[in-house]
Amino acid sequence: MPPPVPPPATLPALETARVRLRDHRADDLDALRPVWGDATGMRHLSTGVMDDTRIRRRLAEAVATAAETPRRHYQLAACLQGDDRPVGGIRLSVEDDTTGYCGVLTMARHLRGSGCAPDIGWLMLKLAFAELGLTRVWSMTSLENTDAIRAITRFGFTPNGETERYFPEADTTMRLLTLEVTAATWCTMPVPPGPGRCRARPDGASTP
Repeated sequence: MPPPVPPPATLPALETARVRLRDHRADDLDALRPVWGDATGMRHLSTGVMDDTRIRRRLAEAVATAAETPRRHYQLAACLQGDDRPVGGIRLSVEDDTTGYCGVLTMARHLRGSGCAPDIGWLMLKLAFAELGLTRVWSMTSLENTDAIRAITRFGFTPNGETERYFPEADTTMRLLTLEVTAATWCTMPVPPGPGRCRARPDGASTP
């Protein structure tokens, strides 16, 4: 097994022709209010719908974890190319030298079906496999969230089980589908148009 890949000192460029990922900032509140505060769009997520107080808290947490050394949590804003205002976001948590957890993909409802979600997922996996040297990423989503299941499987994830969990933020218990994807699978996926075409090899190294 190859030695662990040291995390990048700064967030690497993560972008396609459609979208780019960057670290959250405290001033993202106004842009994220219609996304994270959308009761319909957030109804299946573990966070539930968020008011301004909870959005501020989530952004403060994202800023704080981005400054940690070593960095284990990447709570990233998704922006359209040419516009620095977030239209959603995604999270990657590093669990150990080989495994990460991907969760809470959010996107403005008017962009669903635009092709942005697969790009966001691909970029998150690029971070996990090509930049951080992980070999496996897992996720979970509500069995009722059929849109999310379709999106996640387009990222290359395959279902591997079901579970039930209580989420205090949303004050709800959900039946969940668990899924996973490996670096080897990601290497076979189509590369979105635009910059950022570095791939990870199954041994954890990267290649252009």
